Amino acid sequence: MLLAEIFHKIYPVFLAGLVFGAGLPILYAVAVRLVSGTATETADGTVKVEVQHPLARVAAYAIFVLLALAIFTGILWIAKDFLYAYTGFNLFGVAD
Repeated sequence: MLLAEIFHKIYPVFLAGLVFGAGLPILYAVAVRLVSGTATETADGTVKVEVQHPLARVAAYAIFVLLALAIFTGILWIAKDFLYAYTGFNLFGVAD
């Protein structure tokens, strides 16, 4: 019974850590890969760069916007009590 109770309390923290600790950097890596071109070296030593498809760039920029929103939301979550104390704005509805 004790082990099940411990697991019940730990798994939300584990999932949040997995999503924010590994998920956001993975999304960043995917976006960088989508926005970067493909470089190939020819036989004479010159490098030819092929740009990605325009939809790949749009997807990459959408991921970058999502990441910026996640970071901005995290900063606001951390500063919610400060904002409430100085502005009276009860952000996220959880300030005391």
